[in-house]
Amino acid sequence: MNIIRGYLARTILVTTAVVLAVLLAIGGFIEFVGQLDDVGTGGYGIAQGLAYALMKLPEMAFMLLPMGVLLGALLGLGGLANGSELIALRAAGASPVALARAVLVTGLGLALLALALAFYLAPPLERYSRQFRTFAMHGPSGLASVQSAWVRDGEVILNLSRLGEPTQFGGVYLFRWRGGGELTSVARADSASIGGGQEWTLDNYAETRFGPDGVTLRHERRFAEVAGLNPELLGLTVVRPEALDGLALWRYIDYQRRNGLDSRHFEVELWRRMASAVAVAPMCVLALAISFGQLRRAGTGARMLTGIVIGLAYFLASRGLADGAEVYKLEPLIVGWMPTVVLAVVASVMVVRAR
Repeated sequence: MNIIRGYLARTILVTTAVVLAVLLAIGGFIEFVGQLDDVGTGGYGIAQGLAYALMKLPEMAFMLLPMGVLLGALLGLGGLANGSELIALRAAGASPVALARAVLVTGLGLALLALALAFYLAPPLERYSRQFRTFAMHGPSGLASVQSAWVRDGEVILNLSRLGEPTQFGGVYLFRWRGGGELTSVARADSASIGGGQEWTLDNYAETRFGPDGVTLRHERRFAEVAGLNPELLGLTVVRPEALDGLALWRYIDYQRRNGLDSRHFEVELWRRMASAVAVAPMCVLALAISFGQLRRAGTGARMLTGIVIGLAYFLASRGLADGAEVYKLEPLIVGWMPTVVLAVVASVMVVRAR
């Protein structure tokens, strides 16, 4: 059985590598083309756009891995079915369940690769790629991210906390300086938003100005001024779940729970990421079951089309449930694992019923 297991593993791994290479080449090219509109902004050129697209490949590989494994396994195992090699293996005494166990070992190895991508490699590169792109376009701005953001725009230093939208902020503080480092004014606002033309609108604005004649106070319900800050730059201050590695994601969820904050969005991301990696294993088994079924004598195109439909259905179900968890307050653990559990059950039933 070890020889059979090794033969099936080599077949699946080779064809999966080919499929993933094609998918990543297409995805990377589309990502690079999407950056061409920004080429020429600041120091962002062709080389920076290409580097950004390359840094997005690990995240893309994790997203495409379940479908890529399914298509690769269908391509490899379908070739064995066309050559009657699967029938020969069954005639030699290997039952469909035994073959499924052999294929599952390969799937588990690929699942470990997916876990490494999801929790260790893709998140840091995703975070760095956004910083790399933004700083190349707009330059460094003394930006730091904790619970609020410190941003410098010329002789103005702002401290702001982000609200729900990328261009809305709350608890805004402004510090203005003269060229010699002299503080000229301190101001605060309850909230701020960025409109077209990078115009800031500050609500309930209060300012204390320090001048040679003394201190003057100013208060306005709404105050507008034009600043050079870019909303994309400020977006770097947002804690994005996909940019957190496994340990950081777990710690952030624990922090939110201990402080009575809503951690549902981050919990869904944790379980979805883990379940999507584990789903790679039943994808291999499902490909074997399809190769045993009615598509055994079908052409490669029919099997690949079936794989694309199943892969898209799994992806849409996974993303749809993840988005619905926040809207309908669903349990993150159930939402994250449900598509993978259903996939595993379907693959198991198809293998058991294989003739």
